[in-house]
Amino acid sequence: MKVIVIGGGVGGLAAAIRLAARGVTVRLIEKNPLVGGKLNLWQVPHPARPHDRPFRFDTGPSLLTLPFILADLFEAAGEDVRNWLNIIKLDPIARFQWADGTHLSLRLDPQAMAGEIRRVAPGDVEGFDRFLARGRKIWDLSAETFLFHAPEQILKSGENFSPKAALSMLLIPLRIGMFANYARLVNRHVRDRRLREVLYQYATYSGSSPFKAAATLAVIPHAELYYGGWYPAGGMYQIAARLEELARKLGVEIQTNCAVEKILIQSPADAASGGAPASAGTKPRKASARVIGVALACGEQIACDAVIANSDVVYTYRHLIDEAHRPHWPAGKLSKLDPGGSGMVLLLGVDGEYPQLAHHTKFMPADYTSDLRAMFETKSIPIDPCIYVCASTRTDPTQAPPGCENLFVLCSAPPLDGRLDWSLEGERYERQIIATLENRWGLTDLSRRIVVKRRITPVDMQSLYHANAGSIYGISGNSRRTAFLRPPNRDKRIAGLYFAGGATHPGGGLPLVALSGKIAAEMVLEDAT
Repeated sequence: MKVIVIGGGVGGLAAAIRLAARGVTVRLIEKNPLVGGKLNLWQVPHPARPHDRPFRFDTGPSLLTLPFILADLFEAAGEDVRNWLNIIKLDPIARFQWADGTHLSLRLDPQAMAGEIRRVAPGDVEGFDRFLARGRKIWDLSAETFLFHAPEQILKSGENFSPKAALSMLLIPLRIGMFANYARLVNRHVRDRRLREVLYQYATYSGSSPFKAAATLAVIPHAELYYGGWYPAGGMYQIAARLEELARKLGVEIQTNCAVEKILIQSPADAASGGAPASAGTKPRKASARVIGVALACGEQIACDAVIANSDVVYTYRHLIDEAHRPHWPAGKLSKLDPGGSGMVLLLGVDGEYPQLAHHTKFMPADYTSDLRAMFETKSIPIDPCIYVCASTRTDPTQAPPGCENLFVLCSAPPLDGRLDWSLEGERYERQIIATLENRWGLTDLSRRIVVKRRITPVDMQSLYHANAGSIYGISGNSRRTAFLRPPNRDKRIAGLYFAGGATHPGGGLPLVALSGKIAAEMVLEDAT
């Protein structure tokens, strides 16, 4: 059996590793120079010190959560993750800071966390604990069904799965807050504005607005505070680099700087008229067509039994599959999938250090709700955004030349809809952010100390990663449909077509896209047998 994986993001790498470990022939094709997808790397020397170690910037995810999912991936290949990565637990996970001097650190120890809450909002200690308990209940009820598997895997007829169990599973969305609102759930449990803002920001981790998303997202703060926030020594890109190394060790053929131009699909009419023969590796599962290969931009065509698209789902259907083969995903239906929030990233290499920064620092605006409404409702650049700064040199000095900092700065931005000219707005927004860090938040002389700089806007997200509307997470969880019925990991009408990545089940973020690769690989194997 031969499988083509389109895209070398974490979901694609996870799927390739799991399939190769089971003896499947896998070829992974990545359009960019490096694998990793949005988990990527920019490395640049200090212009005045070219022989020193360089600035190293992780250009995407800056925090690892649920590390046991990564450990399980290595275990599936017969490896111990500890022999491949040194993963460091961060404490505090992050620090929030407000203009009035208030600050709050997210601590791992429950007593230490309670002390932080008591110092900032003494009347909310019990309410915060109840909110986290609600998140844990959601995790306990839903993780096995809705994270580690696709619902269709659980619902399929099989041993030890009774109709009663199926009914119980179908009731889970109701029990975990499918019809409740996340912001209202937060507000019922805590009263302090600042503490509400801390909890609101967790909804954005899935590209969602806390005012639109389901209360189910309470699982995110629980997962982070219960399982911790982690950093791989050497930078986040070490995850992608080690996954690539493991995949190659297992025999996966990885081809970079190569774009897939088309997924080749054979319809029943093609087969009847003597077209290219159908591949025998996967069963049709009531499909009306089947994958037979891919066409590359260089003109090469590769036959295969199945394709796992780690490319964005919306991009894949729009640009890689002929419209005649996707009547179930017409252009209008794809346009209705809310891309969710995006952001603008500044990668700043600076002379000197800012010891007041934690590894993760979030500088909160006077009105965080206006930031959220700009991103999700008015689709505009916020007047006063939350500014997130990751200074990984706080934990790992090897990420910058001696005496320097590598600052990853992220501020919210709306997805692309044609109304903003980022060639103009990007530069203006950049000046605003740097001036705010310098003048309000005490990063003295920041503008004069920057020696290397790179800006990544939603336009770049779309160009580099084919991200839907330049969004970070692909599809938001702002509606119940996209929160619980994302585009599935297995196309029901095109046999041999599977999806992994943030725009499919179970969602965006490093651990979830790794799980999407697991689910896609399992489905390929299920259909092959």
